[in-house]
Amino acid sequence: MFGDEWTIPQERYKTGLELVVPLSPAGRAVLDKVPKVGKSGFVFTTDGKHPIAGFSKFKRAFDAKVLAELGKQDPEAKPLPNWTLHDLRRTARSMMSRAGVPTDHAERCLGHVIGGVRGVYDKYEYLPEKRRAFEALAALIERIVNPPAANVASLDERRAKSAAS
Repeated sequence: MFGDEWTIPQERYKTGLELVVPLSPAGRAVLDKVPKVGKSGFVFTTDGKHPIAGFSKFKRAFDAKVLAELGKQDPEAKPLPNWTLHDLRRTARSMMSRAGVPTDHAERCLGHVIGGVRGVYDKYEYLPEKRRAFEALAALIERIVNPPAANVASLDERRAKSAAS
C-alpha cells in the first residue's frame, strides 16, 4: 500500500518545511499492518475523517494496547511509567547513533533543521542518506528483537560453562 517515501506537507510539520521520509521495507511492513479507519487516507486517525490533532486520546489508547500486550507475557504487568510519544523519537535518534548513522543524516531523518551557515547554504535533501539511515535503524531493531541464535546463550548455559572451567 505504501510507496518508498512519505511526504509530510509543510503545513503539518512543526518546522513549516516539507519533510520527505524514505520508508524502509521494515517501516512499510509495519505501516501496512496499521488498521485502516475510514476512507480518508489518513494513517493515524481516531475517527477515520481527520488526522490525529491531539495526542492525549491516542496516547491513552496506545498505552492500553501496550499494557494488554505486556499482560500476555506477564499477567502482573503494570503501565509503563512516565513515558511520552516523544521518547520514541529520542530512542530512534539514539539508536541511529548506535547503528553508526552520521549525526547530520540522523538529524535530518527526524526533520531537525540544521542551523547556521550550513543550514543557509546546504539545501540538499539527503534522501539517499536518510534512506540508508532508516534501513540501518530497522536492521538494528531487528537484531535486538530477533537476535541471531548463535549469539544468544541463557544464563544457565553461561554458568555451566564457567563452572566447568
